[in-house]
Amino acid sequence: METQTHERLKRWAAALLIDQGYLAVATEVRCPISRYRVDVAGYADRPADAGPISPGPLFEAIASSAGTTSKPSREVRTVVIECKQSRGDFLRHRREVQALLARRDRLDAARERYEQTRLPVEEPHLRQTGSALFAELEQWDFTASRSAGYRRIIRRLRRVERQLYGETKFSMIARYRLADRLYIAAPAGLIQPDELPAGWGLLECPKRALRREASIGSETAPVRVSRAAPSQMSPARFRQRLLRNIAIAATRMAFTAPGRDGSSTTPSRQTPNGPPGA
Repeated sequence: METQTHERLKRWAAALLIDQGYLAVATEVRCPISRYRVDVAGYADRPADAGPISPGPLFEAIASSAGTTSKPSREVRTVVIECKQSRGDFLRHRREVQALLARRDRLDAARERYEQTRLPVEEPHLRQTGSALFAELEQWDFTASRSAGYRRIIRRLRRVERQLYGETKFSMIARYRLADRLYIAAPAGLIQPDELPAGWGLLECPKRALRREASIGSETAPVRVSRAAPSQMSPARFRQRLLRNIAIAATRMAFTAPGRDGSSTTPSRQTPNGPPGA
């Protein structure tokens, strides 16, 4: 059963996205290509109404352009947020964290060397031609690599991540770029930046805010960006699927929320020949 702290973390994270101008936001959203669900997901295709959050914007590509003469970006952007309420909820092998983090960093450095030097030469077909205006900014689909050495590194990274976090959701979401930005939301001080999975940023919520209900829309979310997430540049097809899944999750939330009398607002199914249950 979900705890009150976890539920409030999700609501505050959702409130932050709304504050930042995201047009579609929902909780418990299915990933574009797997059965995993993320705690919160958001979609934006216009500039945010609010300015960036200090010490850095949640999503600078859609930050308000107030005070500038340049035209605001209207590029589509997506974000997913995973909420962790305790150390035990985030890290599984806490006694071996430092050793596992060091091993992960070594493997991640090896992965980067492959992607920057070897794979572009050995597998030039992985370049996604036309993905950027300038050739040097074009993206590469390294997930399709058939390099034995590279795939071995990826398998080892997954094993380390499973040992650290008890699952491979973090690496899967980051590797396949299922959203443009990836964040973990947690109570302030719970997670150290160097403990974050590769490709993820950190949002922190004051503990005092988690002791009360999150009233979305009536006040500014107290969540702050502790470490900005790197841009993943998610493929357009994943952005579209995530928007679809956000719509499904939001619809599910709207029609299963309790009414004022405590009853569900889910509409009754009617049969062709009579009232419900006939």
